[in-house]
Amino acid sequence: MLVAAKEASTTRRFATQLEEVQLANWLASKQTADDVFKLLKLDDEGVKLFKDPVFTTWVSYATKLDGNKSDALMFSVLKARYDDDVLANMFIVAKETRSTQKIAAKQETLLLAKWADDGKTADEAFKLLNLDTKTDDFLKSPALDSWESYVKLLGEDPFKLILATLTARYTDEGLARMLVVATKDHIPRYVVVGLEGALFNKWQDQEKSVESVFKLLNLNKAGDKILESPMLRTWASYVTKLDTKKPYEAMFSVLKTRYGDEVLTNMLIVAAKSGSTNYHVTRLEGVLLKTWVSDGKTADDIFKLLRLDKDGDQLFESPAFDMWVSYVTKLEGQNPDKLMLSVLKTHYKSGKLENMIIAAQNVPDTKTFAV
Repeated sequence: MLVAAKEASTTRRFATQLEEVQLANWLASKQTADDVFKLLKLDDEGVKLFKDPVFTTWVSYATKLDGNKSDALMFSVLKARYDDDVLANMFIVAKETRSTQKIAAKQETLLLAKWADDGKTADEAFKLLNLDTKTDDFLKSPALDSWESYVKLLGEDPFKLILATLTARYTDEGLARMLVVATKDHIPRYVVVGLEGALFNKWQDQEKSVESVFKLLNLNKAGDKILESPMLRTWASYVTKLDTKKPYEAMFSVLKTRYGDEVLTNMLIVAAKSGSTNYHVTRLEGVLLKTWVSDGKTADDIFKLLRLDKDGDQLFESPAFDMWVSYVTKLEGQNPDKLMLSVLKTHYKSGKLENMIIAAQNVPDTKTFAV
């Protein structure tokens, strides 16, 4: 009745006063925290304990009994009634509710400290938190956060241990795919980054090369769609860890060996237009352009290599045209337009070129260049 009255604005003040009187009576009669727990019939609540409206009354009484050590007092009462796995689950669930989040977090901290004092291993805690029963939704479990806290309490690397657990169930390629999906699946970023870092460290310890991880991720089976593969980001991240100065040069070398200049160039052109892997494609394209510069390729050489001399009136609409513009700009940063125009004049008569430029001014995708 008091609980209901405290929730109504018209009776809240009166109900609170009555509760204070009740707490004072219990104190006067020397009721223990355990006694009041029973009086409030909280014994019957089980894992729903924190949801019981009178739970807050018990918390208030425990605080009055021993303000400085009320959390420890409450924990001792709960520990005497529930097994560790039940307590752990109770605290995890209660942390998801704003009104009980703070007290549940404190109780969980005490539970984890007790486990550490009892000498429980990270693996034992893993099982107590029922994480060993999780399969596909392992990374989504709120218990994972609790286990991570315990492993850190032990002074160990939680992500290395999580990786060891997952490795027993999944191949490295399967793990990498799981992490790619996790980035889109509302899994906390720190978990994904931590696990990916642990996976990369494992590969480094095993001395896996740029080429071997390329195959491990099955990118060698992606065909000409490789630059659209979600695994490209994982490969790029690992290569960057191996070669922090020139990661994309290392990637380009593998791709060039596998596909050859012409096919790789066409793949980059198509991928750049799709925009699906824009950052990595742009970096790889940059390596390609630098390679052409190093090889002494002229603007006209690349114009022909990209077969732009075969596009006729559709030149400005060709997907390869943007790459050529980028190359000419790299060659002649001060006045690329002049160089481009000189090349175009060798392939088109003046009247035809003028008509193409005028037509391009009316097309949004080519207007910028044509103007």
